[in-house]
Amino acid sequence: MIPMIASLSVQTERHRHTFKGGFVILRRLFFIALSTVIYVAPSAFAQAVRASYSGLSGQNLPFWLTYDAGLYKKYGLSTEIVLISGGLTNIQAVMANEIAFTYLGGASPIQATAQGADIEVLATAYGLMPYGMIGNKNIHTPAELKGKTFVVSRLGGIEETAARLALDRLGVGARNVSFLQAGPDPVRIAALESGSAQATMLAPPGLFAATSRGLNLLADLGALKIKYPTSVVAARRAFVTQERTVAKRFLMALVDGLHLYRQNKNLAVQVLQKYTKIANPDILSQSYNYFVKNTPAWPLSEAATIQAALPTDKPTNRKIEDFYDNSVLEELEREGFLKTLGK
Repeated sequence: MIPMIASLSVQTERHRHTFKGGFVILRRLFFIALSTVIYVAPSAFAQAVRASYSGLSGQNLPFWLTYDAGLYKKYGLSTEIVLISGGLTNIQAVMANEIAFTYLGGASPIQATAQGADIEVLATAYGLMPYGMIGNKNIHTPAELKGKTFVVSRLGGIEETAARLALDRLGVGARNVSFLQAGPDPVRIAALESGSAQATMLAPPGLFAATSRGLNLLADLGALKIKYPTSVVAARRAFVTQERTVAKRFLMALVDGLHLYRQNKNLAVQVLQKYTKIANPDILSQSYNYFVKNTPAWPLSEAATIQAALPTDKPTNRKIEDFYDNSVLEELEREGFLKTLGK
């Protein structure tokens, strides 16, 4: 009996060593696998998203900064950003599901919604008109623009809207001015310098580039505090419903970007230079200062701001709440997301 018991003890001990050795191997394999998952997670499991922006004016800076600082990646989105000129073209891309989110002037998505499109504004990153009315060297007051030519980048675009609002408020009357489509900032500045046009609307940094060349600032719409959804994030309502987590992450990144934008001027100016190709440090600094003082940390949309972009020539029966959706931002607010950014 004793030899048999001894034999059993030896076998049991062998099994123990075998089990122990197998456990060690399994544990090592587990940690190798775990480290591999942790390493590949940011790229392998990130949600692919395409987002667009509509121009190169300074109000787009928070959007560019959010991308360049890697904040979309931080919140689990593999985001591609593309420049699509013109608000209508951006809306068409969103409706065709080629673009998930678009960062643009509010007129296009709001007017599309008024006409029955499945579009809503999710955030308003800039809610004032950030334009200066610029006259050529022979024009010194807005009153001198009666009967003159006013150039805008695109007829029906935000510059024309800004010009009409300003001309009416200043007593000139938009009906007393001829509007022509002339293209981007440098082309319009050249038109004023050559005398082929007498005025245009420019947002920073183009605004400060024009005044540095001796052109005259006739009115600053920012100082007039004219409410307008100049920079909004828009998306299809159906997409937000189906991919609410993606919309939430996108807005988390944008809010984080707005926070960084307000805290880090040096980085913001570097990004502004990269996208606008303007090298003059004074113009870049002035542009940043112009926008940051009126850029909200929390980009909720206001009814009065959205109302300003509704077409007056084609009244709609839709309620103002049909045009924007603050629910995603409100959810983040309840969760205390903004408080986490300071930490």
